[in-house]
Amino acid sequence: MKRELQYQVGDRTVTVIVERDGDRYRVRVGDREHLVQARLGDRGRIDMGVGDRRLRAYVARKQDRTYVGLDGQTWTLTKPDARRRRSGSPSAVAGALTATMPGLVLDVLVAPGDVVIRGDTLVLMEAMKMELRITAPADGVVVAVGCEAGQVVERGKVLVEIGDGKQN
Repeated sequence: MKRELQYQVGDRTVTVIVERDGDRYRVRVGDREHLVQARLGDRGRIDMGVGDRRLRAYVARKQDRTYVGLDGQTWTLTKPDARRRRSGSPSAVAGALTATMPGLVLDVLVAPGDVVIRGDTLVLMEAMKMELRITAPADGVVVAVGCEAGQVVERGKVLVEIGDGKQN
């Protein structure tokens, strides 16, 4: 049986196709396909095998949102909003990394002017009993930091702004 799911992740609509393949699942996200073995645990835990990697994901639902924590990152998934998709509105602040769910800032590892490389951890947070690493999505320079250790932040709060490092 094949299931096609669509989720809104930030300003993008992502299509996920899941199909059972023996004791595994064939999961296609965009143009990438993975063979996944999955075992459900308690409290939203999913233990997975993807190739030779072993991963643990946590999934929680609240109203129309699904929160997925995997490999130190968290995504907020919602059903696509047709009005939002048509408008094509960009994010509120270009290069801004925002809190995907309410949480406690454990540590801020960067300051304005720091050069970061894609994948660098910028902020450590705790949300829903998970430690989350907010990482740089691309190489750049930290333009601003909008949080501090010990601060409780709401979903959507700008944590760090990253620029491309070029002078205008």
